[in-house]
Amino acid sequence: MSSQPLSRHDRRKQETRSRIREAAVDLFTEQGYEATKVSEICERADVARQTFFNHYPAKRDVLTTLFDIGLEMMAATLDSACERGANTRARLHLFFHDAVGPAVELGPFGRDLVSHVVNSADDVERPEFAQRVSNVFLELVQRGIELGDVTRRYPPEALAELVEGSLVTLIRDWTARGGFDPLARVDQLADLVADALERRPEERGRS
Repeated sequence: MSSQPLSRHDRRKQETRSRIREAAVDLFTEQGYEATKVSEICERADVARQTFFNHYPAKRDVLTTLFDIGLEMMAATLDSACERGANTRARLHLFFHDAVGPAVELGPFGRDLVSHVVNSADDVERPEFAQRVSNVFLELVQRGIELGDVTRRYPPEALAELVEGSLVTLIRDWTARGGFDPLARVDQLADLVADALERRPEERGRS
């Protein structure tokens, strides 16, 4: 990325884009994604309809942007969990809880919004999406290996897939069906994954 400061024009474009996105998220969480019209987003953001389409070709493109932001938040959440957690088990609890908690706090339509954001990634052929997601979980595993409490019996990539698959499945299950407390399930899942990743006693003497 360039280190050059943004021009006034580019700053205004960024501010407008952010205002549109924030207005969209507010409406999505207030009344649901499907029920929200582009005209309502424009009114809330105080922009012309054409301005919206200059930044987002369609309403669904807002979801893709939210997915990108979500990835950045996941990485930041992992960093925070690793700073606060003394071991991998504690980090998993913090990471999983902090990854799911904000969606729950959005209210009744939060689950609907997360569902649409997650599904939007399936519609976009961007391999870097999948790679960036995988890298977040691989980082967690590698930090655990360096710490000495994650097994070396399997490749780090395989262990990362286990962590990622567990959390993604939980999120998809909650957004698709609901009917359970995802934060309570998160604690159970974190312990289950931690047990699977834990370094075995027979590995203690190995380098």
